[in-house]
Amino acid sequence: MAADPYRTNSMDPSLLQKFLACPVCAGSVEQNASSYRCANCARDYPIRFGIPDFRLAPDPYISIADEVSKIERLNIEGKSFVDLVRAYYSITPENPPALHTRYMASMDAAIGRGAGILSKMRSRFPLSGQETLLDVGCGTGGMTIAGTRTFETVIGADVALRWLVMGKQRIRESGVNAILVCANAEHLPFRSEMFDCAAADAVVEHVADSRLMRDEVIRILKPGGAWFFVTNNRYSILPEPHVRIWGFGLLPRNVMERVAWKFRKTPYKARLHSRKQLHALFDSVGEVMLPYYETGELGPQNESIRLAWEKLRGVALIRRLAGAVVPQYFVAGMRSARS
Repeated sequence: MAADPYRTNSMDPSLLQKFLACPVCAGSVEQNASSYRCANCARDYPIRFGIPDFRLAPDPYISIADEVSKIERLNIEGKSFVDLVRAYYSITPENPPALHTRYMASMDAAIGRGAGILSKMRSRFPLSGQETLLDVGCGTGGMTIAGTRTFETVIGADVALRWLVMGKQRIRESGVNAILVCANAEHLPFRSEMFDCAAADAVVEHVADSRLMRDEVIRILKPGGAWFFVTNNRYSILPEPHVRIWGFGLLPRNVMERVAWKFRKTPYKARLHSRKQLHALFDSVGEVMLPYYETGELGPQNESIRLAWEKLRGVALIRRLAGAVVPQYFVAGMRSARS
């Protein structure tokens, strides 16, 4: 009988094995038919839908049991990536249709957006290696797919198993080789000093502990390895990107979810940072920058806005005035070349 393509991953398991480590004790892990087991602490990590699940905590939006049940309801066999995304939102009434449309558009643009992020990282850190890339918070694999154009080995990690299941089909349809792992960004299941580069698009604001995520990403990089994060600004002049509410970031954090439920009928767990908070988090290890975009990176409908911003950000006064309210920041750095 042929193997179920949804129960296998798209890269040689022996290659993945050399990267993996227990996220609890850093011990080596061994694969069996249905899980990975830590040889040191004997903790088991299941393989679900062909994806290793090393999570120590669930996605804040859904329990693991409910997520597995929801994936099973998708009836994934035979569905395309687009079919899977539409099927998922059809059984997710807690998000309004207007937000569904926006989220799907964001997924659709993720390969191009990811290519732009990786291009910036390569330009900024040209001496970093091009063999291994970790896409942190990879979602449905847009930047993971983009990374295969440059890097020999690409691994995507995300806390949301449902997005990874869809991402597997997207990778298959793209005709590239990459592997997906379910994990918490604050507890990455990888050995230290294994990756040449790591990138994350809109992930810093979705983790429980941004400082721990920062440290974990640096830990898994080789000496001289580069990292590049894109993160949304809490005090952006534009509507909050997840719920599309003007001035949302000005609210106290303890009322944000209530407002999201009231006006958008959706949960809200993100913790966007301000420029000041990002500087406090990253100034010791990297640089917080105003955003800059390449031709076509924001899509043809926003090209005139991109061109205007590229002109304006060259003016010192504009940089000072707009610096606190830009929609996004870029944060980047390089692990010390000293082992």
